Amino acid sequence: MIHLAVLDVDGTLKQAESPYQYLHERLGCATQAAEHLALARAGQISYGEWLRRDALLWAGQPVAHVRRLLAENPFLPGAPELLRALKGAGVIVALVSAGFTLNTDPIMAEFELDYCLANELTITDGVLDGGSINRVPEGGKAAFACDLMARLSIPPEQALAVGDTAGDLELFACAGLRLAVNPTSPALRAAAAAVFEPDLTGAVTWLAAQGHLPRQRLDIGA
Repeated sequence: MIHLAVLDVDGTLKQAESPYQYLHERLGCATQAAEHLALARAGQISYGEWLRRDALLWAGQPVAHVRRLLAENPFLPGAPELLRALKGAGVIVALVSAGFTLNTDPIMAEFELDYCLANELTITDGVLDGGSINRVPEGGKAAFACDLMARLSIPPEQALAVGDTAGDLELFACAGLRLAVNPTSPALRAAAAAVFEPDLTGAVTWLAAQGHLPRQRLDIGA
């Protein structure tokens, strides 16, 4: 049985693979953002500097408007059922995302999840002020998951990790059970106990059939 599930968010639970790119496209600043991303991928700026420049592009945007746009990014089919089933079975559920809390907070509230780590966009008087706090540096996902397991005294064989990109390999290294969702990385695909494509439909059934969730306690209703 699993006692802890640590899940990536973007491309894993939500359809947009990057909340940054998603917002850039919706807010009309995708061209500038692409320049920053190219510099980061070329190693010319650090991850922290990329985040700082990206957040600056949204300075002056009303938070309420940003939240509405993020709410229009749908869940992958099967994702809400998975979260409800995990919670219904008494599993501790944590989200870890290189995205930001404006994206993760609504998920935490809707499904009454337990823990979350994500970057943060700073706000002044209801408006994004262009600032950012890098709470998930490189290696931050693994540090979060491993620390959580240690604090809760949960061994790797009772922990589930779910992700979609090479950036989630560090998360997979912490957990005994690993699920990949539309994996973009061959290494992540190879490390997964099961791969779900094109979405998470069937994930709950698979977990129960493999004995990772108690069938009699599953709650996957709306």
